[in-house]
Amino acid sequence: MRKLLTFALALTLILSIASPLCFAEETAKPNYLLMGDSIAQGYGIKNRDEASFGKIVADTNGYNYVNIARTATDTSDWLTYLDYDSVAALVRQADIISLSVGSNDYLASDDVIMLGAQSLFGYTGEIRAREENIYENFCKIIDRIYEINPDVTLLVNNIYVAWRFIGKKIFTDATVCVNDVYDRYLEKYPGAFYLVDFASAINDRPDLIADDCVHPNAKGNIELAKVTLAKLKEIGLGENTEPVVAVEGIDYNFYVESYGKALGTFLTILIKTLTGNLFDYYPFPI
Repeated sequence: MRKLLTFALALTLILSIASPLCFAEETAKPNYLLMGDSIAQGYGIKNRDEASFGKIVADTNGYNYVNIARTATDTSDWLTYLDYDSVAALVRQADIISLSVGSNDYLASDDVIMLGAQSLFGYTGEIRAREENIYENFCKIIDRIYEINPDVTLLVNNIYVAWRFIGKKIFTDATVCVNDVYDRYLEKYPGAFYLVDFASAINDRPDLIADDCVHPNAKGNIELAKVTLAKLKEIGLGENTEPVVAVEGIDYNFYVESYGKALGTFLTILIKTLTGNLFDYYPFPI
């Protein structure tokens, strides 16, 4: 099943890039490429192409914009994708890349239930082993990006804690596992990329989390755009820190869209209760 899912995601990526998904050729604007998982894709909103944090950043700073991020992809997937000519071509053209990768190696893995149970009982052996696997793949991803484009400016965002109450320890252990990878890499290779602090923008802010209790909603994407713009201004690649929102984001309720209004509403309330995200949420999806 995992191989089948990986193949399907790879095919989707190839087909989407084969369509007219490319940087404009006629302007001297910086080319801004989004790569990685559903956070970079903007999965918590319906109109991702118009209102994800990456699009907001591009609209604010006047960048050419392409987003090839895909939901449920992990570091192994992106090691494979970076060998595709279509992906490599976009990396080669990019002046700035925002990369979000690593969280799905843990939170979307086949054994996430086992990892979560071990987290609750304080056993970290498998979690540390998972961190080593993510670190190994992450190193290869960074090497491959710079092999394709040695001059690109690379931004990597860290991972936030989306849950409170029962699930907070599970989600916290997952974020520590992934964020340690970024910190270890920068400790070994200072200046290899610029770390964008998504955690500071999202942690303990359930009002910024979509109804799936994982991804940033429309308001959350604006906050992610703010911290990204601040980093770009800090390194001299932008002038603005206040986002230009050309199109308002439309919040996406995964449960209602997938299971219908009645069951989706019930699941939304249940998941929000278990993850501690219910009480700052209004209105209910009715």
